[in-house]
Amino acid sequence: MHSTVRAGRKLVEVIVVTTVIAALFAIPVEAQVREARGRVIGVVVDSSTAQPIVAAIVRLLPTGQLETTHADGRFVLSDIEPGTYSLVVEQLGYRRHTVELVIEPGRTHDVRAALVVAAIELGGIVVTGALSPRSRDDVLSPVSSMSGAELDRRSSQTVAGTIEAEPGIAVSSLGPSTARPVIRGLGGDRILILEDGQRPGDLSATSSDHAVAIEPLSARRIEVVRGPMSLLYGSSALGGVINIVREAIPSTLPNEAHGVISVQGASVNSGVSGGGFINLGLGPVAVRAEATGRTNGDLSTPAGDVLDTDGRVADLSLGVGLPRDHGFMGGAYRYYTNDYGVPGGFIGGHTAGVDISMHRHSFRLGGEVHRDDSFLSRVEADGGFTSYAHTETEPSGSIGTSFDQQVVQAELVARHGQSGALSEGAIGTRFQFRDITTGGTLRTPSTYDISAAAFSVQEFGRGPVRLQVGLRYDWARYTPRDTTSFVSAGGQRIPVRTRTFGSVSGSLGVLWLASDLIRFGGSVARAYRTPDFNELYSNGPHLAANSFDVGDPSLDQETGLGLDLFARLTHDRVHVEIAAFRNVLNDYIFPSSRGRAELGTQGGRPRFQYTNESAHFTGFEGEIEASVGDVIRLEAGGSLVNAEFTSERAPIPVFNGVDTTFVDASRYPPLIPPARGRVGVRLEQPGRFIGTGAHFVAAQNRLGDFESRTGGYTLFDITAGVRVPRGSMLHTITLRIDNVLDTEYRDHLSRIKDLMPGPGRGISLLYRMVF
Repeated sequence: MHSTVRAGRKLVEVIVVTTVIAALFAIPVEAQVREARGRVIGVVVDSSTAQPIVAAIVRLLPTGQLETTHADGRFVLSDIEPGTYSLVVEQLGYRRHTVELVIEPGRTHDVRAALVVAAIELGGIVVTGALSPRSRDDVLSPVSSMSGAELDRRSSQTVAGTIEAEPGIAVSSLGPSTARPVIRGLGGDRILILEDGQRPGDLSATSSDHAVAIEPLSARRIEVVRGPMSLLYGSSALGGVINIVREAIPSTLPNEAHGVISVQGASVNSGVSGGGFINLGLGPVAVRAEATGRTNGDLSTPAGDVLDTDGRVADLSLGVGLPRDHGFMGGAYRYYTNDYGVPGGFIGGHTAGVDISMHRHSFRLGGEVHRDDSFLSRVEADGGFTSYAHTETEPSGSIGTSFDQQVVQAELVARHGQSGALSEGAIGTRFQFRDITTGGTLRTPSTYDISAAAFSVQEFGRGPVRLQVGLRYDWARYTPRDTTSFVSAGGQRIPVRTRTFGSVSGSLGVLWLASDLIRFGGSVARAYRTPDFNELYSNGPHLAANSFDVGDPSLDQETGLGLDLFARLTHDRVHVEIAAFRNVLNDYIFPSSRGRAELGTQGGRPRFQYTNESAHFTGFEGEIEASVGDVIRLEAGGSLVNAEFTSERAPIPVFNGVDTTFVDASRYPPLIPPARGRVGVRLEQPGRFIGTGAHFVAAQNRLGDFESRTGGYTLFDITAGVRVPRGSMLHTITLRIDNVLDTEYRDHLSRIKDLMPGPGRGISLLYRMVF
């Protein structure tokens, strides 16, 4: 315990020192002469009518300074350092407009942006998977970005549900509240889910019954980077990175208050949600306040309601920032709570289901220093503390399983611009201390772990060929508090003990601009993943998952080699992106079904043994968007992943209550999504839109251990909406009807598919006001 406290104190000291350094750089010393600053005064209009456009988003890159246009289409950006910038203007129903600016000291620059009506939104500025904010066409990995109208049309109660239609993405769940994304057949912590670039500090990656502690309704943007280019965030994310962008710590001082208010209702679960955020300036301090609430009843399906799937969510946040001449410093606090149900009965568990209550308190401090005249043009420091609690309650009201987790994390990243052959790059370090206390019937020992990493990502070339090289070293140590117990794995009694891991991961990527319209890219990466505490030390029933989980304290670390190839075509009226991939995983860690039921006072449960196997995942994904004229948009996409074990697997024992027999283990990993595709057509105008689409899912015949076959199905949806500007506000109403024909279907990645089919016809109505 004393070593835990000492380790925690050391990492707290790292955060404090890092933040103080950032603050010292960010707060300028009084100078005798202050460099004169420039500003931009502009107006945004419709190119065909010359009428002003209300609530357009105006962003200055690379600073990220953001404003929205007023009722007369005007905006003001002040206090800009002299230099070269890109002014990006975006509005629903219009093509993105970019103006290159050279800001001169003490001068006011006038800008007139005339936006052209367009049915498709091309490009998009992304920050995830890139060394600096850039168009998604120039990112060295397959990438998606959702904001504005697209985010409204897909709004769901979970992050996974919101991005499910993106290429290569499926959803695994143990009920609607626990939905978690699967990318290219990979899940768990092989997918990093981030909030403003930082891990939320929840336990969603450890078990299918644990919800992601992030509310998507108030997100500004959601970015998805598929493939292995993720060394800035972690070594294990071979599947990809999902970043929910909020800008909780404001880095620039807004000239006018702006924000969003949203209200949404859904019929499929009698759900109601509402909330929003506001950014404003109070003297020299920038403030962002946010509040969201959500409540829903049981999920409705064509075969009836799925009992115990109701839920309630509250999410509150306050962030303050102090922008300075050459950077900023600030902090944010967030409180998130989620009470939800997990249905029972699907594998002989609790017939009345299980109730889960979780809450998260997170504190975050951050700062940035940027100086264009220095080799290290930008230095970012970020630190935080998260307290997370999770309780699983039995139908009797007694606590079956509990987790209490404290996480301290700190990160320091230095970025540089062009220097010789280097076009830009970043070097950084990351530290984390995590203390997990377990309780209830869960016999996983309380554990604390410490991890550290150092990384560098460098890009070469600004011409038609761009090269990116990344290198990262990770070290981790897991220390269980109880080292007197044993775990029975593979017929051996293995002592619970401290484990230490360390390894190098790296990546090499290339992007070739074959022409102004066509880009080809590829990357190869070596990923590395340590087993988590539950995979090492579990040895008992897990209530909500209705399973008996057994770890292995001698598990090897997992390594993977990922290859990714992609092609992009970007035209004013067409966007195409196609990618192929192959991920080879050695010592792949997964819960192997051992068949035998563990019998006790709580009844029988299937036994799952965490083990090392080798496997490969191969597939492709693609999407195409095209416009017919200025207002008709056509879209199509699809994905396929094939996964197979490459190592020999032992037969599985099956206990029938009298004796034991053995069955052959499957060649295929569990919970691999079947082939899927979508097509759609939409009329898209600045003031209104309407469209329809179809989602096709094939049968899944490549089954993991004890999985049941699921048939193919087709689902239809309809979306429609209007946008009404009033003064300096833009009001948007979006109607969506999912599963229009009320089709009964079984999602292969749903853990309750044998109990109930997927959701039935659902009508969703979203109102959003941007001001």
